Amino acid sequence: MQETSVFDLIHDRDGLVWQVIVSKRLAPARKRADKIVWHVEMHAQSTVKGAHLVSTGTLDHDKDARLLMLLGPESVTLRAGTISFEAAEEKQIPGSAAEGVLGLKKTLLSKGVTDLKRRSVAQVVDRLCAFG
Repeated sequence: MQETSVFDLIHDRDGLVWQVIVSKRLAPARKRADKIVWHVEMHAQSTVKGAHLVSTGTLDHDKDARLLMLLGPESVTLRAGTISFEAAEEKQIPGSAAEGVLGLKKTLLSKGVTDLKRRSVAQVVDRLCAFG
């Protein structure tokens, strides 16, 4: 069984709030199948509307008009920075996750956050177009 929870919140350069989501499950170790460990995955995600992306300069109202039309007025969930690791004991997870959060914060506070958001929007549109 997999457990998922919000571990932390990060505010990016544009003021958008990202949730750090942590999922954990018990499974065989990758390098030793005879040993059971915690497999942990974490990523940052945020829900945003196209208007916010335009107001922060992530998307341009004129140049990205078709993309904004595809997004529509609904909120979309952006996702960034998947990190995965193993922990022998459950009590080790928070410390390792805290280290991962530092990396996510660095990414979301960097000058490249606009490009990251644009790539994430492109992935959302790809999924919308593929699955309707």
